[in-house]
Amino acid sequence: MPELFFRCLFSVLAILGAVEAVRVAIAQAFRKDCPAHHYLMFSLSGHDEQAEQRLRSAYLRAEWIGAGTQVVCLDRGMDQDTRRICEMVCADHPEIICCTPEDFEKFWMT
Repeated sequence: MPELFFRCLFSVLAILGAVEAVRVAIAQAFRKDCPAHHYLMFSLSGHDEQAEQRLRSAYLRAEWIGAGTQVVCLDRGMDQDTRRICEMVCADHPEIICCTPEDFEKFWMT
């Protein structure tokens, strides 16, 4: 019985690995060498209990997209607790930027 379980588990993991290999190959085949910047943006305002989860999820999504995708968290009036959490996550992941919409326009849209 355990042998059947491990064979099934191995089969599932082999299929998942093959699917991931095909996804990476397709992404590499269609990747363009262009100087365009890709941003994954979302905004937070007020108090958000899920701020850390949203930032980490956006970071993983940006890694999945690839091509130098930058995560930008727009501060549209976050409270102090939410801002502190966002700054802690940004410290762990320098690829994540937390800024106001005005700062984003000023520095990254030029």
